[in-house]
This record gives sequence, C-alpha cells and structure tokens, in this order.
Amino acid sequence: MNVLKDNLDLETNPYQTQLTRLRAGGFAAFVCALCYVVGIVMILAVMPDINNDGDERLKAIMDHSRLIQLWYLIIFVLFGLALLVLNRSLYQPAYQQSGHFQLLGALLGYMWAAYVFASGLIAVLTIEYLIMQPVDQIERIWPAIFAIQMGLGDGVEWVGGVWMLMVNTSLQRYQIASKPVTHFGLLTGAIGTLTVMPDMALAGLIFGLLQIVWFCWLGVLFITGAGNQPVYASAIKGVNTTR
Repeated sequence: MNVLKDNLDLETNPYQTQLTRLRAGGFAAFVCALCYVVGIVMILAVMPDINNDGDERLKAIMDHSRLIQLWYLIIFVLFGLALLVLNRSLYQPAYQQSGHFQLLGALLGYMWAAYVFASGLIAVLTIEYLIMQPVDQIERIWPAIFAIQMGLGDGVEWVGGVWMLMVNTSLQRYQIASKPVTHFGLLTGAIGTLTVMPDMALAGLIFGLLQIVWFCWLGVLFITGAGNQPVYASAIKGVNTTR
C-alpha cells in the first residue's frame, strides 16, 4: 500500500517527477563529459593518428586491443546510454505538450544515441574478429574492417553537432537555460557540423573539448536547478506550448 501511495503521489506531483528526471539528466551530462575526456586522452596518448592513417590504427589495435575495446565501450556505448538519459530529461513527459523544436530535438537525440551505441558495438566486435585471425590474414581483412569503422563515422561528430544546434535552440526558445549556456551550445554545435567534411578533422577535437564544457555546465545547471523547485516550475510553464 505504501508503494502504491508513493506512486500515486508522484503521479499527482508532475513537478517532482520532472525534478527527478532533471537530476538524472544532470548526472548523465557529467557522464557524457567524462566519456569525452576519456576519448580525447586516449587519442592524444595512444592513437594520435587513429582517424587519419589505417596502418597506425592497425598497429595501435594489435598493440592495445583490449584497451581500445574498453575505450570504444566507454566513448560509444556508455556515452550512448548516458545520452539517452540526458535526452529524456530535456523534454516534456507524456502528460504535457511539447514544442516542435523539443520533439525534433528528442528525435535527433535518440538517433544519435542509437548511432553511437551501434557504432561502438560494431567497433568492439570487429576488433575481436580481427585479433582472432591468423597473422597472415590480418593484413588481408584489415582494409575491409577499416572501411567499416570509418564508414560508420568514427571521428565524425556532425550528427552530434546537429543535435546540439536543435537542443540549444529549444533550450533558448523555451527559456529552460540561460543565454550564455545556449549560445555556447549553438557555437559548439556549429563546429560539430563541420566534421562532415573530411578535411575538418581538427573541428572534431575542438567540438569534443567544447562539449566537455557544455555538458558540465548543463549538468551543474540541472542539478542545482532541481534543488530550486519554484525556479524550475517556471521553466516548465515556459515550455508547455506547441509553438
């Protein structure tokens, strides 16, 4: 009976439900930032040419196969899971209306999460397949595996850039976050979209560094904002629209 009563109380208190979701999103944002930190440190320390040179990537994989598999699990699979939680916290629950920008941003967020999740698992499994092959077969099958990994967009962040643009447009339009946060996010997203061009690899690094700042900034905003119910209540009212 107590459990049922608690559930009923939660359902009749939409602000409390949303505040709980907000805190979860704040912690998820910090996890996303941590995944980017791990990704950048690994690239700079172990595989500086991983996205530019197939031979260097193969050498790194053969020398540090388990470490690289763990790395892929963190920067893709764990990041994808955290992104799902964060994405859910950004948008209205079913009992409230959501704006068009919010709905489109939610769709892009789920697409990006699925994209990085699938890319990470495929990368881990292709590495496992590669290291199980005889030495004389590795050079023969490596070009196909390299093409698969690069074809999935390894090192290309344009999907995340588009998501950032849509999310921060929504946050600004419905006054959920302050203008400095959203303007910084829009700049970050614009840089991320540049990675769709092959000769803009540096933009990927800049995008990652800026996203670390944005995720942490948003995480602090969400966690501290969740402790101030009246403030967040006004934010909810601001987004309860179909504009």
